[in-house]
Amino acid sequence: MNTNPVKRSAFRGLLVILSVIISGTGSLKSQYPVNYQYTLLPSEIIDELIAASSGELAWHHIVMLAPYTQPRYDYEFTGNLRESDYITGKLKEYGLEFSLDRVGKTTTWRGIKGTLREISPGNQKLADFLEVPEMLVEGSQPASMKAELIWAGEGSVSFFEENRDKIKGKIIVTSSSPGNVNARALNSGAAGIISFYSPRPLTDPLQIPNTSIQGRGFAFLLPPREGIILRDRLLRGEKITVEVNIETRTEQVELQVPQCVIKGSDPAAGEIIFTAHLFEGYVKMGANDNMSGSAVILEVSRILSDLIRAGRIPPPVRSIRFLWVPEFSGTIPWVNQNLERTRKALCDINLDMVGLNLRENNSFFCFHRSGFSTASFVNDVMESYFRFVGETNVEGITDNLGRRGFSGRIVAPTGTDDPFWYRILSLHGSSDNAVFNDWSVNVPGMKMITWPDNYYHSSEDNPDKCDPTQLRRAVFISAAGAYTIASADDRMAGRILSEQYSGASVRMGIQMAKSADMVYNAGRNDLASVYKRACYNLEGVAMAEKSAMEKIRQISENPEITNMIETRKTAVDNILKEHLSALKEIMIKKSSYLNVPAVNLTPDNTEKSAMKIVPMPTQKAATMGYGGDRRIIASLPQDFLSKYRYNRIVNTSETAGLANGKRNLLDIKKMVDAQFETESPLQDIINYFMVLKEAGLMKY
Repeated sequence: MNTNPVKRSAFRGLLVILSVIISGTGSLKSQYPVNYQYTLLPSEIIDELIAASSGELAWHHIVMLAPYTQPRYDYEFTGNLRESDYITGKLKEYGLEFSLDRVGKTTTWRGIKGTLREISPGNQKLADFLEVPEMLVEGSQPASMKAELIWAGEGSVSFFEENRDKIKGKIIVTSSSPGNVNARALNSGAAGIISFYSPRPLTDPLQIPNTSIQGRGFAFLLPPREGIILRDRLLRGEKITVEVNIETRTEQVELQVPQCVIKGSDPAAGEIIFTAHLFEGYVKMGANDNMSGSAVILEVSRILSDLIRAGRIPPPVRSIRFLWVPEFSGTIPWVNQNLERTRKALCDINLDMVGLNLRENNSFFCFHRSGFSTASFVNDVMESYFRFVGETNVEGITDNLGRRGFSGRIVAPTGTDDPFWYRILSLHGSSDNAVFNDWSVNVPGMKMITWPDNYYHSSEDNPDKCDPTQLRRAVFISAAGAYTIASADDRMAGRILSEQYSGASVRMGIQMAKSADMVYNAGRNDLASVYKRACYNLEGVAMAEKSAMEKIRQISENPEITNMIETRKTAVDNILKEHLSALKEIMIKKSSYLNVPAVNLTPDNTEKSAMKIVPMPTQKAATMGYGGDRRIIASLPQDFLSKYRYNRIVNTSETAGLANGKRNLLDIKKMVDAQFETESPLQDIINYFMVLKEAGLMKY
């Protein structure tokens, strides 16, 4: 045990500094007083938006679009898909300018029928595609046969190796995912698969996940409750024979994108784009994923157009476009076919799974900001309305007002009256916002999602899981945020800039707490590297905040606003200096405690080389469209690509997107690393830009 009084004193000093910093940051993160809430829009417009919003109507759309999972009709493969007709029909009813864009074709597996019947020793139906489509696994091939069942446990490699003679011609029953065991089973001579795999069997024993198999064979999925009964019968030694009849085929289907636009007064001022996916493939249908997002933006289009036409809110300067897309498969071609228009957009607001009953699912309404490469004021605008709803839809108590209920009640008549649980989070893809965030498009893509969701991608993703109150709040937040951005003028630019600076102070404070904790936990062998990363993270966040403030120029070039931007950026620099100074003091105390020299923060040779490289995208990059970089890079000689490897970069799109002709590669590394827990090696970043340069996508 170390009893050195000098070291104990130094350590106590370090703890004091840390406690001051972290407690200070805690005050920054603390919630706003319930007796003072504000929004960027005037209160009379907020009242109009709240009054016009409807969670019930959004829920009705969900019920009409996905009342239950069901097979598609023949006409959908030769004409319009059901969802497309519903959306365009409603847009026509609402008097909106709309179109149904056809952006290509794809192929899809289609189930026609699929029955699994026990014929011995009993006579009962075990599965029927027409009753529950998820029971017939996507990718299953036609079959008509009778076969005996055999229990295969988790379908391990060893099971098939040791039981090849017993398996031939039989249908295996397994608790594992069909996709994991399909090839093993067929290669061992099995006829097909029955599985009761579920990712959440303890949460919902009736849930059947959306899953698929590749290649030959067929697979049925039973809900865990029924599958376990079948398993136990086999384990008791019963010989069970079943009859299988399956009809499937491959269909061609159009990639259809219903869209509408609320036109702004200035066609050159850019757009705000809403996205929500109507289709996630053509087999899976889900209420929360994602008829909820589609229903919410349909309601947003209705209330904004109605209020503008009625003169209850002023027309916006910028247009607001609504896209109902096939997830990724339709978004990518639509964006590429409208690349010039898309790149002029101020942002994409993507709604993916937004209607879940939060309390029943231990869930939150999450707002994922865009990445640092597309840092923008739009993130703070949207965040401000999450904060407003969260702070005004919770019971409060104050000294001067006493106890009271919701001060800004947004509750649907048939929905819950729960508080609004929400989280503000960093960049996350896995939905259509990723297309806009990609460096080939470079538009801030934000995502709204209820998470966790215990029912998504399953047979139980039905309308009963959605809450009209949550839907109404999603409608309001979406409408208020989009309208604020679309109508922003010089005066609003100043308001938003103030909101940005407040948020920047919070985010930089949080990063300071994290950096301090990193240094505090460093050891003798890694103090230098940890301290450097901690400093670089602070610098990366500061650069992102200043970059976001620069985007205010998109809505105002007034000299007063320009001066305010420069003043706020200087203020960010001053906050950074204070944090770096405090962090250095912590490092010195920590080095004393560890009995190692204090860290002298100087660039190494690789960093010096990186600081000399200031990349900028070429015209070729500006016109390549989404996915173009991967195609172009793939055409480079393999020996060149082998020489310049960059596979350890956490997010290559963020990395390339940060190149703007002003940042050097070390700055880019700082901004990338500040966003992700895993560090991207600088040499990999240098290699990546060598590859991009060779591909003609970057110049420096």
